[in-house]
Amino acid sequence: MKFFHPQIQLARTAVLDQPDAYFLHVVTFCPRTSFRADGYETDRQDLPDGKFSVRIKLQQDPALPDLPYITPVVHTLALGNIDFPDGEGFFEVTVTGAVLEETFATAREVPPPTKTKTGGTGTVGTTGADADTKPILPDSLFSMF
Repeated sequence: MKFFHPQIQLARTAVLDQPDAYFLHVVTFCPRTSFRADGYETDRQDLPDGKFSVRIKLQQDPALPDLPYITPVVHTLALGNIDFPDGEGFFEVTVTGAVLEETFATAREVPPPTKTKTGGTGTVGTTGADADTKPILPDSLFSMF
């Protein structure tokens, strides 16, 4: 098993007269129980090339129990409407985080020292997205048929 490598699921909701809306569900397996989600960042800089970048953040929290058990950390992201140039593109997901360093000093430092580590990167294309159709509202014209 690869730790800090994102497992990605992509869902797409087709919206009439607008770009499709996208949702990412990312599960990252960590080697200890002290890891938790710490937000995310997006980057649309490469959108003209059909690439939407997402950086998933993890944090090793000293307030959580630190046991040596494999622990999934889940991010569910509503990315909104994204207009890919040719109608299709791909998402690149990278995992980063503040990970506690091993320290052998006799005195405890508060807060503990941290460093940013980069985990794995994964990609998923929009052509493989799970389709989620927008429900028809009960008072719409089409609900009478």
